[in-house]
Amino acid sequence: MKGCICLDIDGTLTADPFSVPQKVWECLEALYAKGWQFLFSTGRPYSFASQLFTNVKFPFFLSLQNGADILQMPEKKLLFQDHLSSLFIPQLDLLYKDMEEDFLIYSGFAKGDFCYYRPKRFSLKMLEHLEVIKSIVPEPWQAREDFIFTSKDSFPLIKSLGTKKQMEDLDQKLKSFPMVHSSCICDPLSKKDIYLNLITARTATKGEVIKKIRSFLPPDSFFIAAGDDRNDIPMLREADFAIVMKNAPQELLPLADILAEPAKDLGIIEALWKATGEAKC
Repeated sequence: MKGCICLDIDGTLTADPFSVPQKVWECLEALYAKGWQFLFSTGRPYSFASQLFTNVKFPFFLSLQNGADILQMPEKKLLFQDHLSSLFIPQLDLLYKDMEEDFLIYSGFAKGDFCYYRPKRFSLKMLEHLEVIKSIVPEPWQAREDFIFTSKDSFPLIKSLGTKKQMEDLDQKLKSFPMVHSSCICDPLSKKDIYLNLITARTATKGEVIKKIRSFLPPDSFFIAAGDDRNDIPMLREADFAIVMKNAPQELLPLADILAEPAKDLGIIEALWKATGEAKC
């Protein structure tokens, strides 16, 4: 075993939310045959992420919702769980007091992958966007008048929605909460005008995932990471070698050992052959 290749999905492996190009899978299969393990690290819940892996021919690790749940696949064995306390929700409500939109709460892999939302707190434009998401994402949605949970409840991810400015402002405010980690990104399912804050427990990041997976592999294992957005920054910093897509936000570019062509151009293929130093099959 030579090492582990840690791959973001949306914008890195694929520009299509419903599939990964066959040429990319062929590259990954060839690298697995040469001794490389794989960790797929995504902000998606299991029900949405798993659609991409139905025909994968090798075992792998799957990190969901920015590291809140980590599975061993194809067994679907839950290796790690790092969730956010429900006690944070009233505090987030206060931050949203004067905002037009609202946030979504995800239950996680072990609890049915539910998505809780409050329809009356969203604008008409955002409700239309949520209907698009609901039509293509298989996890169940539960409409609520309000979010009322017990102090023992916890959640892998809270997804806040709004304009770029609203989410960047919220991201700054969230930095004062020591129990959470947030990543402000453009919603990959929107037309670039809707932004998200992906809010998890402080230690649920893609970088922490690499630290956890190291415990399953030989101590000298070499880690290569590839990503294209702000939630990938902890992973790119923690890896031994970083691939960044050329169309990533500006702050990611200095982290790159290799800059790869965008996912629509299958840039990850050439970048992985270079990063691993393997001869192409």
